[in-house]
Amino acid sequence: MKLPVTAYIVMLHHADVGTFAPAFPNIDDAIEFSNAMRLVNDQLAVAEPVPLVSTVSPGGSKVLDWVEH
Repeated sequence: MKLPVTAYIVMLHHADVGTFAPAFPNIDDAIEFSNAMRLVNDQLAVAEPVPLVSTVSPGGSKVLDWVEH
């Protein structure tokens, strides 16, 4: 069963502010954003985009899970 990617998350962390994870509808926008954030601010730790998938839990309800790659 192929799980659909519902968004791409870019995790950002700043030591003084905390963590933030905006979501993007496609991988190209997520990569462009993460690369731009690396260029404009050297105080941020910026992760590579991570796909977010919709799955079905054992009880039958939908949940969103991170995908390890």
